[in-house]
Amino acid sequence: MKYFFFGFFLFVISFSHAQLQGIVFGIKNERKIPLKQAKVILRKAQTQVYTDEKGRFEIILSKELPDVLVVFAQGYESDSVMVTKSDRYTGMEIDLFESDELDEVVVEFKQDSKTFSRLKPLQVENLGEGELKKAACCNLSESFETNATVDVSFTDAVSGAKKIQLLGLDGVYTQLQMENIPFLTGLESSFGLNSVPGTWVESIQITKGTGSVVNGYESMAGLINVEFRKPKTMQRLFVNGYGNMLGRAELNVHGGQIINDKWSTGTFAHVSALQSEWDINRDGFRDAPLSKSGSFMNRWEYNGKKFETRFGINAYYDQRQGGQLYGTTIRYKAETTNQHAEFFAKTGFLFPNKPYQSFGVVYQFKYHESDGLYGLRNFGGRELRGYINAIFDGIIGTTAHKYKMGLSVVGQDLQQQLDSANFNRNVITPGAFFEYTYTGTRLTLVAGMRADYQTAFSDQKEKFQFSPRVHAKYALDEYTDIRITTGKAWRLPTVVMDNSSLLATSRTWVVSSSNEQEEVWNSGISVIRSMRWWNRATSISVDFYYARFNKQLIIDRERSTDSIFFGFQSNVSRSSTFQSELSFMPWRTITFRLAYKYLEVKASYAGSLRQQVMIPPHRVLFNVAFASRNKKWEIDGTVSVYSPMRLPDVTMPDGTHLTNEKSQVVPVGLAQVTRHFKHWDLYVGGENLFNFRQKNPIVSANNPYDPTFDATRVWASVMGTVVYAGFRYEIKRKTEKK
Repeated sequence: MKYFFFGFFLFVISFSHAQLQGIVFGIKNERKIPLKQAKVILRKAQTQVYTDEKGRFEIILSKELPDVLVVFAQGYESDSVMVTKSDRYTGMEIDLFESDELDEVVVEFKQDSKTFSRLKPLQVENLGEGELKKAACCNLSESFETNATVDVSFTDAVSGAKKIQLLGLDGVYTQLQMENIPFLTGLESSFGLNSVPGTWVESIQITKGTGSVVNGYESMAGLINVEFRKPKTMQRLFVNGYGNMLGRAELNVHGGQIINDKWSTGTFAHVSALQSEWDINRDGFRDAPLSKSGSFMNRWEYNGKKFETRFGINAYYDQRQGGQLYGTTIRYKAETTNQHAEFFAKTGFLFPNKPYQSFGVVYQFKYHESDGLYGLRNFGGRELRGYINAIFDGIIGTTAHKYKMGLSVVGQDLQQQLDSANFNRNVITPGAFFEYTYTGTRLTLVAGMRADYQTAFSDQKEKFQFSPRVHAKYALDEYTDIRITTGKAWRLPTVVMDNSSLLATSRTWVVSSSNEQEEVWNSGISVIRSMRWWNRATSISVDFYYARFNKQLIIDRERSTDSIFFGFQSNVSRSSTFQSELSFMPWRTITFRLAYKYLEVKASYAGSLRQQVMIPPHRVLFNVAFASRNKKWEIDGTVSVYSPMRLPDVTMPDGTHLTNEKSQVVPVGLAQVTRHFKHWDLYVGGENLFNFRQKNPIVSANNPYDPTFDATRVWASVMGTVVYAGFRYEIKRKTEKK
């Protein structure tokens, strides 16, 4: 596998062609600012692209040169540059000056709410604001329901906790970040997704594979980066209300204020509750736990000529009460409480005379406390965590050769307890990294290495961890990109909170070790092609990823009928993922999206290599989105079909031991209709439109203290069709005019 990737690098280098890259700046108040969504056009070739959030662009040069490159940006004078064959090997900087004209010109274009970045060497899937509004409700765990890349499912039938999966691996193997700051790590991993309203989010970037060494050592399956709304561009006031037929209600409010030309601030608030009790399948347990939660965030931004900073605080409280409504003398309870407080900051030092050079530092300090019980079993934890990452960007000679280097340190004081057992650790992990980026005509190559020192171990072999990573992007033509990636990642498992849902059984936990590292090599290849069918925008993506674990913590539920064994396996477990997706816009108002995904996730269970439980090998997704020409109506519908998945072995109340059972085929339907007004949006929709329910998700529900009790075999919705409605009200920021 490694030799294949090396050979592929040599092949694509030898066949490189012409690709022009550059950055567009706007000159405003004698300051340079990168211009987002500036239009860049090659006049003769009739090709165009738009700059990204940092003002960067890349465009394929045609064979007919010279040509004229024209750049447009709202509020700035357009500019044109002659490009010749000699520009194939150079980076370009274009400065646009503010326009003195009074008339305002608005340039609009139709873009899919989900796109793939053509600029980045890694496969990055971007979910925009439009995609997030398709989701039924407003928290991060529900923001991927119309997406084929990330799977979302309930962890058990009593707590209401949800988990995400990427490449068939649980969410703990996916690195979560908030604007490149670690996010929802450690004790937060089980319930933290519920604390982030979707209305706070500007966009989400999903990266498959090990990612950049700059972001850390933990991206084993991939990275999900969440971009929150920025104070300068967010609404002055935004209010969102939501309610569904089950009694769940949410209220989200945020607003931004520009204090002066350098300072701005944004404030976010969220409250939600569900206080209605439902038992549709009449098994005596709440189908959805009672809950109440609240979140608050305040962020600040300062933008100077030589210094920039972003900092803020984030806090939330979440409480859930599930379990029996009636039945036994001592009712079975499933209760959890999470409290969180966090300070985060990013500082950047700029060099006006050297725009491709910068120095930045990222900080994070957080406190998290979690407590809960399942029946008679108590669990909980407390975590103090600090993170600092210092990064220096520069070039070697020209912008074709860039590098990043830096130092990081992570400190964690973690306390976990399960009944009378403790799983505590105090660890400091300093690290250093270097990443080199070559930008050729059509080839972009990124090679990085990081070394981290783990103080939690006495074994010198375990103390040092090296994480090499290589990524490459090759543009076959102006419409087709090929990407390959390979790299190593590792993490320290948080045994209790990573697997707290498994406490919803009567089985005994047998943990052989909790302070060992998990290691994986993850490699992948992807092809993305943008084209036109019948003169309509179309894109196709195909990718394959293979993850091989050097060491992994395996939860074996097949070895015994009354125990769950936690133990590390070496060079056994693996994951193979294939995904293809087609997006087609047959009319200006309608977009179709069709996706297929195949998952093979295997490890050794009870001495034999078997597919991991609760992983459907096949998934098909179909999405259709309609937006009227006058932009007043939007209709969105999604259908996902999951193939039968292997279920964990279980002992029934009559003593029968069921093995190698599989679930049914699971169809899931979602739909939403939105009506836009000047300041208001009103929407109504439905979840689980096919009314498909798992009728008996809990084994021994009438006797939860029996040794056969098991509430973890959840493979479909426990609820029937759920209808919801909501509103959005916003006061947008006025556009400045000269």
